[in-house]
Amino acid sequence: MADPIQLTSLNPREAVTDALHRCILGIDSNNRDLFKSACLANEEMTFVGGGFTVEGWIAIKELFERIFVLVTTHITSNIRVEMEDGADTAFMTAHAISYHVRPDDALKLEDTSYTASSLYSIDLVKNGDDGLWKIKKWDIKVLWTTGDRAVLHG
Repeated sequence: MADPIQLTSLNPREAVTDALHRCILGIDSNNRDLFKSACLANEEMTFVGGGFTVEGWIAIKELFERIFVLVTTHITSNIRVEMEDGADTAFMTAHAISYHVRPDDALKLEDTSYTASSLYSIDLVKNGDDGLWKIKKWDIKVLWTTGDRAVLHG
């Protein structure tokens, strides 16, 4: 069964955090539609990470194509949401551990992965068309890494 894009019965805070969950699950399951559903897929979207900034959906989508070819697992925790009742904007922070492995190395006994611990800071907006919360700005502060950096960065 495909991952549903829109879940029913979410309260407002759960609906905000669902944007992060759709984004991460889309990446980890190689479901580009689910990933896109979590993003403000226009020129207002911004991604900040690793000392660089990428602006606009076309450039961000291109960047993530490199990640979609990998086997990944992202684990998020400590999610905090700031939003006013009835607002169409929100801010979220979360911790993440992300594992990245080349497909040919996924089941090898030796560790060939690249792992990062990060702090996410995310600005979100509620989309008027489908009612889903979307990531407008995703700022990733990498706290530490281990493993083969070339897995993710070439």
